[in-house]
Amino acid sequence: MSVKNILIGFIVLVLGCAMFNNVQGQTTTDTIVIKKHSPKKATYLSLIPGAGQIYNKKYWKLPIVYAGFGVTGYFALWNRNGYLEYNDAYICKIEEQEQSGYECDNELAQKYSADQIKSVRDQYRRDMEFSFILMGLWYVLQILDATVDAHLYYWDVNENLSVRVQPIIKQQFVRQPAREIYGLPAHNGVKISVNF
Repeated sequence: MSVKNILIGFIVLVLGCAMFNNVQGQTTTDTIVIKKHSPKKATYLSLIPGAGQIYNKKYWKLPIVYAGFGVTGYFALWNRNGYLEYNDAYICKIEEQEQSGYECDNELAQKYSADQIKSVRDQYRRDMEFSFILMGLWYVLQILDATVDAHLYYWDVNENLSVRVQPIIKQQFVRQPAREIYGLPAHNGVKISVNF
């Protein structure tokens, strides 16, 4: 063996022992870190649909969130397809009216007048835009749900909350002469007590 290899081995051994000795000399304290539930993080995560509900551990809300997007997306797509179909028929009908030798082969253009086609096309367009507006509102609603749920994450809801309803008879606290003059009777009522 060469002197160079022995020297490198010796240096590695000394440094390894020194590092091991240093690690043994350090004392670590056992700490428990409690992570706080952050409403801000829930809001940012809910920009991805459903992620805020997952962060809040409300897994049962996830199918509802995606069902809302599915329903609004389905109606937006269905109305878009209807709009495109009637728009093609309307363009074909207008070209047929403007050009004397042109005959449109579109089935809808042959069945209905240009005004009827335009009316149905505009209705499909309104419904499509309304579906997209509803999808945007659903998106904002799921963000608000995740944010509010994160703010109420530590809210204590237990069995000690109760409401007690009991009938009562309440006497009037009026001076005696006024009671005799006006004939004020005792009042019946309901007393509601809420215990927190």
